[in-house]
Amino acid sequence: MKIEKRKIRYRLPTRVVAHSDNIENVEALLVDKNPQIGLYENDCLHIKGKGYIILDFGEELAGGISISTYIAWPETKLFPVRIRFGESLTECCAELGEKGACNDHAIRDMEVALPFLSTQSYGDTGFRFVRIDFLSELRYDIKAILTKEWYREFEQKASFKSEDPLLNKIFECSKRTVTLNVQNNIWDGIKRDRLVWIGDMEPEVHALLHLYGDIEEIEQSIAYAEATNPMPGWMNGIPSYSLWYLLICFDRYDNSKDGEFAKRHVDYMNKVIAQFDEAFGDNGEFSYERVKNAPSNFYFIDWPSNDIEENEKKNANVNLAIYVLKHLEKMYEELGYDASQIKGIIAKAFKVKQVTPTYKQFAALHYLVHKDDASYDVLVKDGTKGMSTFLSYYTLTAVADKDLPKAIEMLKEYYGAMLDKGATTFWEDFNIEWAKGSSRIDEFPKEGEKDIHGDFGAYCYVGFRHSLCHGWSSGPVSFLIEQLNK
Repeated sequence: MKIEKRKIRYRLPTRVVAHSDNIENVEALLVDKNPQIGLYENDCLHIKGKGYIILDFGEELAGGISISTYIAWPETKLFPVRIRFGESLTECCAELGEKGACNDHAIRDMEVALPFLSTQSYGDTGFRFVRIDFLSELRYDIKAILTKEWYREFEQKASFKSEDPLLNKIFECSKRTVTLNVQNNIWDGIKRDRLVWIGDMEPEVHALLHLYGDIEEIEQSIAYAEATNPMPGWMNGIPSYSLWYLLICFDRYDNSKDGEFAKRHVDYMNKVIAQFDEAFGDNGEFSYERVKNAPSNFYFIDWPSNDIEENEKKNANVNLAIYVLKHLEKMYEELGYDASQIKGIIAKAFKVKQVTPTYKQFAALHYLVHKDDASYDVLVKDGTKGMSTFLSYYTLTAVADKDLPKAIEMLKEYYGAMLDKGATTFWEDFNIEWAKGSSRIDEFPKEGEKDIHGDFGAYCYVGFRHSLCHGWSSGPVSFLIEQLNK
């Protein structure tokens, strides 16, 4: 059994957003005091029958809330309430099923009971806002409502500081995003997708290695992914995720040149490499259906590009394979492992006929392998239109190869737009076009405005199901340390 390494802290709300007229002395919740309930309390929130209160805790958190309930009239022992957590203000007010609002992965909408003269904790999710609806006609008092949040502390190995306040803010928000997703394993999201998606982990691992070095949760998550995805097969059922797995192994090794780490995982890596060898023919053929024991027709790279023509997605997989295997070749040669099969796959992959990419994330992979002007032109066309959070590091790194100021400009435009909408952590996906005419996540939409959280999203992240704290969006950490900490 693993020892719990997460820590707990408590904090006050930063503001009361709204409340019903029958709730009095709301300022009592903003006062720093001992939340211990006593027999005589004189500074409480007063609830007089059915009503509601909405609290803002200032930034995205992982965990739940602690409620210290005093007493009720007429005397009773349990007071029914409904608690709704939200990463945005509008999410905490949504009904289940409304604009994608759900309890997937973490319960964020629940009916519970508050016992009198007691402090109880509720919830384990990702949130910033909490709405509490009081469901009885009773009159009762609450002394305190605090967060009860999980967090981790690591010794920081590297940081970033510039004369540009926006870059500094982007770095800190990105750092907070990825760190919040390190619980007992490395998760994809704090509210939704609390899973070890090995492909999604690659930007997270890259950022964590820059920030904190070889924290044990990295290898722990790698080992978990291997154990739960036995060969033959693809990581999480997605061939490209097996490529990201190989790159994670390289990144982890390269950070410390830890040969013992590589030794523990080389057998699994070799089996993955053998499957990619099957996928490529000697004369430019490429298809995952060629892999006898693990055929697949899923050429996924990321969700925003998932519905495009298959040949372009295939090309992106080919270029990702070349990019990853070139890194792995370096690791194998440094360790004295046989790299001949890796070299052979790379040679076959270069024979695959290329098509001109139309998506920025595909163009980034294409440019990083081929250094061609055509894919670079796609990268910089229309600013940040078409960027994705998952592949932001590769997009920005490819642009920076030719024009670092342009890459910095794109970084500030894209991630700065999320900050302008109230982000305190970065999101699962973001289309720069969503920003026009939409609300902030810490405000209710005004007349004529779109809800930046509830009215956008696609695929598995429609509306409020969209995660606003997703570890794969932490590309700015690696990019800024690599490009501007030289």
